[in-house]
Amino acid sequence: MNRLFIFFIMLAVFFVTGEYGITRPASQALLITHYSSAILPWIWLATIPFNLTAISLYNRFLSKWGPVKMLALIAGLTIVINGFSGLFTPFFPSLILFQFAWKDIYVILMLTQVWSLIHSTIPSAKAKYLYGVIYGVGTLGSVLGSLIPGFFATRLGSESLFFFTLPAYLLLFFFYRKAFLHSSFKSVDIKTHDSFSMVYRTPILLAIMLLVVLMQMSVGLMEFQFNLHLEQNIVAKDLRTEYVGQMMTYVNLLSGFFQIVGSMIMIRFFGVLGSHTLIPLFLLTNAALLLFMPSFALISFAFVFIKAVDFSLFGVMREMLYVPLKLDEKYRAKAVIDVFAYRSSKALISLSIIGLQFFPAITILPALSVAILAIWLGTVWFFLKKHHTQSIIS
Repeated sequence: MNRLFIFFIMLAVFFVTGEYGITRPASQALLITHYSSAILPWIWLATIPFNLTAISLYNRFLSKWGPVKMLALIAGLTIVINGFSGLFTPFFPSLILFQFAWKDIYVILMLTQVWSLIHSTIPSAKAKYLYGVIYGVGTLGSVLGSLIPGFFATRLGSESLFFFTLPAYLLLFFFYRKAFLHSSFKSVDIKTHDSFSMVYRTPILLAIMLLVVLMQMSVGLMEFQFNLHLEQNIVAKDLRTEYVGQMMTYVNLLSGFFQIVGSMIMIRFFGVLGSHTLIPLFLLTNAALLLFMPSFALISFAFVFIKAVDFSLFGVMREMLYVPLKLDEKYRAKAVIDVFAYRSSKALISLSIIGLQFFPAITILPALSVAILAIWLGTVWFFLKKHHTQSIIS
């Protein structure tokens, strides 16, 4: 295994997460300012065809252009979209709707390409400890990135944060290309298959997709509750951006702790299957707490906790399940799961949010979170345990 590959791919992960740490709080705060948190479930629903189109085009052109050109295209689109949003959102607020929808796609496409390259290069024997380290570098990027909106949003202005995408993504492309040249992927062709049917006919891929959907439904519910409280408690746009930035800093710090300590302990003592059982148990406790003490402080803590688990423990355990798969499954099928299923799952929970609009969301939504996490536990033991790959789960 090439040490230069590890070095360059870590820097690529760093700039993906660092850029997102800067621009995400601005996107979230601007959306709430111009349209309120009530629009969130409608955006999640509207992004289903958007996600489907993005992943279809991605899989269609990946085999023709290759990973490097594909990453360059996505990076270029993101630079343009974020740049236009930074310049013209004050005059055309509707731009933030498109930017908010795109932000949930481009970061996953970037991470999917980075992790697919990692899976195709790092031997499975070294995955258990290297994956946690790589996630830790990504967390460092998120922490440093989120410090900028967390402490300087009121000075710079929320819209100005979008301009950081240009330098961050130029550096991302440089280091990704360097990593690609030192990877074992150069001589391998990506075959053309129906990526969706590939997921459905492969038990382990279907299990991963179900876990991703359940996790993101839980995250979507918590995110909606957090934005609901954020809108009610903080009125000023830039102060909202700073608060979200500060919360994301806490998310990333806690995520880093989980990656350095939690993932290694869980894998060593519980294995991947046991770890996938512990994660919903942690989140069940988190969601149940809100049933009895709903408040802005507690919802902020719950939001930080679930996002930290998503970015760390769940992410590492999910990536471990890809290790024994074929190269085509690591690129095309992974893209379907990480982009379409990952983001479209929020559309499922948005139907519940819209359907419950006539009820007090602050009391109903935590109960719904508990129900989803209980289903998650059943999915792990009925599906993943039945169809697991012994070399990874054990």
